[in-house]
Amino acid sequence: MRASEWRELFRPELAAFTVILNLGIGLHAVDVFVISTVMPTVVRDIGGAAFYSWPTMLYMVASIVGAASGGPLKAALGPRKGYGLAGLLFCLGSAACGASPAMAVLLVARTVQGYGGGLLLAQSMGLISELYPPALRTRILAMVSGVWGVAALVGPLVGGVFAEFGWWRGAFWASTPIILWFTARAWQTLPRTTAAAAVPPFPIRRIALLALGVLCAGAADQVPALAATIAPTVAASSVLLTGPQALLLIAAAALTIQAFRLDAAASNRLFPPRPLSVLSPIGTAYWIMLLFSMTHTAIGIYLPLALQVLHGVSPLAAGYANASLAVSWTVASFITAGWRGPAEAAAIIGGPLIALLAVIGLAIGVTTLSPLLSCVLTGLIGFGIGGCNLHLVAQTMRIAEPGFESLTASSIPTIRSLGISFGAAIAGLIANTAGLAGGVSVQSVAAAASWVYAATILAPGISLLLAVRVLRLRRTAA
Repeated sequence: MRASEWRELFRPELAAFTVILNLGIGLHAVDVFVISTVMPTVVRDIGGAAFYSWPTMLYMVASIVGAASGGPLKAALGPRKGYGLAGLLFCLGSAACGASPAMAVLLVARTVQGYGGGLLLAQSMGLISELYPPALRTRILAMVSGVWGVAALVGPLVGGVFAEFGWWRGAFWASTPIILWFTARAWQTLPRTTAAAAVPPFPIRRIALLALGVLCAGAADQVPALAATIAPTVAASSVLLTGPQALLLIAAAALTIQAFRLDAAASNRLFPPRPLSVLSPIGTAYWIMLLFSMTHTAIGIYLPLALQVLHGVSPLAAGYANASLAVSWTVASFITAGWRGPAEAAAIIGGPLIALLAVIGLAIGVTTLSPLLSCVLTGLIGFGIGGCNLHLVAQTMRIAEPGFESLTASSIPTIRSLGISFGAAIAGLIANTAGLAGGVSVQSVAAAASWVYAATILAPGISLLLAVRVLRLRRTAA
């Protein structure tokens, strides 16, 4: 695009909105990278290694609830008050994270922060459709996507610097005045429209079922933590699921399936028809997106821990190694954006294949690979996912059923959030079962990372098979 086209986003009537929307999404994005960078320092300070993946999991569960609340809240309060409330909740959660004296308090704080972040994201996307003319929407969306690439550079820097000084709390405190300034600016800038006459109903049962499903999967990882307290030697040597763990995972699947069943019969749906059916192109594409999210989440949570404990890498360097996934994802999106026809099909197939090979490499060499090579393999995972994801999303929007075009597009972030939540929960279960529940040590981290990476191979492997099916379904539909 020409520079003059980008300048349209900063013309007088839109400039303030452009800054506010990107800053709001950017604050949420930076926090995603901050937490993964500081978590090794957090557990050394306040303990709670058995809950290592929970700050990410609870944040994403709360984000799902917040995103679902965005529409009703905006209708009830208007955009200015709704956005202001979201900013204040996000700020409260951030400050509470910095003040947390124990892991339990940190988890509550992350839940509040995640709910505020979900509200910010949902209302930001809604304001884009309201405040920007159609000709500029693709540009503001492209700019929003670029914010995540910037966050991948800023987040590890913020988290890594404070972790280097041994004051991980500062990573959260430092963002508090920025969030307050952002909230005040949003209050001054956004339209002062009145609340809507009719407030859409909040999908309480469906959201509750989704949240409970993820929490059941997360609770399963506390079974080995309890076992480690009672019999550390036995717990550390076992990598098999116990009866209670299996029951919790079955409950997680049942609750999630029931949520989707209820949604299919609802008038205010969260998802398009057959969202998880591998017999439909949309459902197959959604599964790939969910599995991609599980892949990068499992790698992203435990890579900084493995690099710091097993290889003596500094928190800052470990954070940037982790950020290589997001940066390469962005690079792949730009490189493959113009691919069409056979090249587009190659991106859809080649992406999960590259990610699969890179995850296999990490799983084999988690304890022996140099930090640089681990960083390269992590970047390849992001490159593969980014190249495929761009075309997968575009194709999903093209083939959406008539009348469900907007819903198909708007539900993609929820599918990804579910993938991140379940990815964190399952990775935590595997890590704790492999020995991390007993505390952070070279042995426990080596075992946990090895098992997590090995299990993660399944996600891009299945995605590759589903990518082949997506192309076949597309040819059949054509």
